Amino acid sequence: MRKGEEKRQVLLNAAEKLFCERGYEAASVQDILDAEHISKGGFYHHFASKEEVLKALCDRRAVRAAEDAQNALKAADTPVARINALLYAFMPLRRGEADFVRLLLPGIDKPEGRAIAMTYQDALKETFLPLLEAEVAAAAAAGVVYPPAKGMEAVILHTVNHCWMEIAAALASAPQGSRVETTSLLHLLEKYRRAVEVLLDAPYGSVEILRVEEWDEVLGAIQR
Repeated sequence: MRKGEEKRQVLLNAAEKLFCERGYEAASVQDILDAEHISKGGFYHHFASKEEVLKALCDRRAVRAAEDAQNALKAADTPVARINALLYAFMPLRRGEADFVRLLLPGIDKPEGRAIAMTYQDALKETFLPLLEAEVAAAAAAGVVYPPAKGMEAVILHTVNHCWMEIAAALASAPQGSRVETTSLLHLLEKYRRAVEVLLDAPYGSVEILRVEEWDEVLGAIQR
């Protein structure tokens, strides 16, 4: 890795830590500079603004999620299992992503918060769409799923995005210090899981967006 790219990654790491600890709105460019003891010139050599830092963080998270998906695909032994591996890696409400979701959570039910979340969604979609297109095509060729029209993969990713955004909004709107009832969120998850099955024309119960066994752990980490 080049020295300039190394410095860029150091700045991103510092920014992500600050955004997670203080919230995106509360953390400033000066906070990032202070954390790494660098000049404004050093920062602006790599990023034009705090917004550009967030975009870069979202892009980096999306790439890492795709890497997780590629590793999971190696262990997936059926066409539907491969699709599920992609959907799981694409879904932000999973083990290992809780801190980043907490960064996005404040204000997610407001225009500015939704704009930040959409930045992350766009990065995920750009990274995952070609992967999902390939796996759905393979599953359709094997006669396992029967998507009714071309382009359903983009609709599926949009559906999963809508799922986590609706759940995140429910978490964000909970009164301070209280926890959202897990059962109601599981109902939401099931609604969207079934919608993806319909979009794929896959057998009932075959699609899995998120592993239910880690649900309590993830929600607890997000709401702490």
